Amino acid sequence: MSRRIPWPLALLVAVTLLLPLLAACGGSSESTATTAAETSTTSSGASQTATTAPSGSPAASPAGSGSSSTPTASGEALKIGMLAPFTGDLSDFGPAFWNAAMLAVEEINSAGGVLGQPVELVRADDGTSPQQGVEEARRLVEVERVSAIIGAAASGVTLPIAESVTGPSGIVQISPASTSPALTDANDNDFLFRTTISDAAQGVVLAQLAQEQGFKTACTMYTNNAYGQGLSEVFSREFERLGGKVLAQVPHEQEQASYASELATCTEGNPDVLAAISYPESARVYLREAVEQGLVKNFLFVDGTKSEEQFADLGWDVFQGMWGTAPGALDTDEGKSFDARYEQAYGRRPELPFLRESYDAVYVIALAAQKAGSTDPTAIRDAIREIANPPGETVTPGPDGWARALELIAAGTDINYEGAASPADFDDHGDVLKGAIEVWRVQGNAIVVQETREIDLSQ
Repeated sequence: MSRRIPWPLALLVAVTLLLPLLAACGGSSESTATTAAETSTTSSGASQTATTAPSGSPAASPAGSGSSSTPTASGEALKIGMLAPFTGDLSDFGPAFWNAAMLAVEEINSAGGVLGQPVELVRADDGTSPQQGVEEARRLVEVERVSAIIGAAASGVTLPIAESVTGPSGIVQISPASTSPALTDANDNDFLFRTTISDAAQGVVLAQLAQEQGFKTACTMYTNNAYGQGLSEVFSREFERLGGKVLAQVPHEQEQASYASELATCTEGNPDVLAAISYPESARVYLREAVEQGLVKNFLFVDGTKSEEQFADLGWDVFQGMWGTAPGALDTDEGKSFDARYEQAYGRRPELPFLRESYDAVYVIALAAQKAGSTDPTAIRDAIREIANPPGETVTPGPDGWARALELIAAGTDINYEGAASPADFDDHGDVLKGAIEVWRVQGNAIVVQETREIDLSQ
């Protein structure tokens, strides 16, 4: 089921931009069929390079195995850094992000590569840490000499990278998962883009969901960074606008041994529902404590707490029928095709948020380089809106789509990339104009999407 949001979201986003949001997405757990090279990471976040073209499943082509028999041409190969959280509080995301990006690389390389050469994907670990993220981004730029970086996941990591590394260095950066509205006004010299939509939308949908479920009072437990603060503030403001009452908004630090004090504050007054706006490692602790102590009966979840592993650890039966939200993807043929190819490659469906967005980021960079006829970062930046926005002949991801795009670009025809996650139309700030928020529910031993609410910021 899909429906459009019946409220002036553009105005909401303008208001939300006043919030000091610096961090975004949460995490969820997925067991992916990866090679040892894909899942191993040194403690220092050492990078690995993958340039393979497939002869079957991407999972069968180890990262770091060198270049394939892809046709080559003179000039430099397109080198992209994949900066993801392979360790830290969002480590559930890293391997799946890598898988989605590698799927795109494999498809592109199997259909001719970029400028006649195979795309190289260099892996680096941001550790879910601004400091480590900046250090790794610098290494990708100065040592690996990448033309573009995909990442980071958390906006609190993405923003300092954009303002201190990629922006000043003139390197394209596309985040597939950073949802903070603060990125819109980043001092990035127009080198920062993102393929996911703002968290302003998720907070409103979460509040609507709370009202639809008949909750009159609520409290929030949120991770003490700008992702948690921002999402809690948007939810609380909208819930009260809809007639509800927020009894408390309680911040917490990450990965504590106990959250008894925070829970006592949050549940004082017996709220109808607790909105868990956190990352999985922290949420596991306080959800268990809340359930065991009978502090609250109902929970609402977000992208950060959309975790199958979390619910399995705590007991699926405890959370049966409970609801959550997460940035989602539009219901399109391109998205369905990605899901099928991902499942074929890795042995399970792409249940995590932001996987289609990671995949799209590779295609956007590759198409821009092909259009520019260069791996120069500024040339790529200047071509992104040309290949992603209308007008132009529609091109889609996948091997056939890439082959068609090469033909159109060679003929001098304008193209318009329609991605797996969204149309991938970028505004002047590098934000996508269209997206979706999914509403999901715990059913049986699974997280099941119930509907998708479409967002259009161009209206």
